[in-house]
Formats: sequence, structure tokens, C-alpha cells
Amino acid sequence: MKKDLDPRFAEEIAKDFLSKTKDLYKRCELAGSLRRAEPVVHDVDFAVVPNNEDFGAWREEVKNRVVKIGGTVGPFGDVISNFQYRGVQINLFLCRNEDAWGVTLLWATGPKGHTIGMTIKARNKGLLINSRGIWTRDEPPRLIPARTEQEVASILNWKYKPPETRGKPTKKDDILS
Repeated sequence: MKKDLDPRFAEEIAKDFLSKTKDLYKRCELAGSLRRAEPVVHDVDFAVVPNNEDFGAWREEVKNRVVKIGGTVGPFGDVISNFQYRGVQINLFLCRNEDAWGVTLLWATGPKGHTIGMTIKARNKGLLINSRGIWTRDEPPRLIPARTEQEVASILNWKYKPPETRGKPTKKDDILS
């Protein structure tokens, strides 16, 4: 259940959750509205790379850890997992291929309008983008490596915006680009 949270409280929850689970990830970064420095947040988002190639085993390890630290496990898919921890919803956006890290981090950070804009830019370039990466429309689709957000911007011919400016136009030309 999402609710309005003071960012300082949400950040405290994020740090506490991460301190108890960080060994489960090869890589983890705070994302979502906290990363965008929003004045009110509703949940805590992380982009993560699992530390185990065996996804099924990793998923069970994460579920067990969340329960052990006092949380509850919600839906746990191949792309995103949800938990309740200390009364706050925690979302893990899963990056299963480090060549897609930049896309997963962008997707997890948002905001939604920004993600929709990336989807349109990709489509206009004959590509497909989702939280798992940027793909050609070949058969079978081929992943285009994008290990950083800046690489995603370059591939989509998009002016990179730091997280705290996303969804917040600053100039007329930013609105139109």
C-alpha cells in the first residue's frame, strides 16, 4: 500500500532495507522519486542486479531475507518485485543483464512521463525499449548495450536529464525536445 512519505523517512527506510539486503545484489542503486529528489514520495525504489545467475534460487533467497528482517513479500516477477518493510512499499526493478543497466535505472527512476517519452523516441528510431533494455526489432530481437543512462540518451538521440530535473521543465526548449 502506497502512502505519502516524507523523503527523509523514506530514505531512512531505504538505507535500513539496503543495509540488510545489499549482499544479495551485484549492483544496487536507489531509484524512483527519492532519486529524483521529490518533496513527497510514495514508496522506495531500487534498481538491482541479482548476485546469482540462478534466478529461481536468488528469488527464494530474497524472499527469505525479507521475511527474516520483518518484511512481507508481495508479487515477485521477472522484472519487478514488491515488498512491505516497516510499513513502506519497497520495489526492486530487476536488471538481469548488465548491458541493460542504464535502461533499468532510467525505468526505475522515472517519472512515468519520462519513461513514456523514451518509449516514443525508441519507437520513432525503429527500436523497442522496456525495463529490460533497448532492443532492435529484428527477429529475434537483439539487445543494444546501454550500461549507463547517458548511453541510453545517446542511442535514443535524447538530451540526457539528471534525475532531479526529470518531469520538471526548466526552459521552453526542454519542453519541446
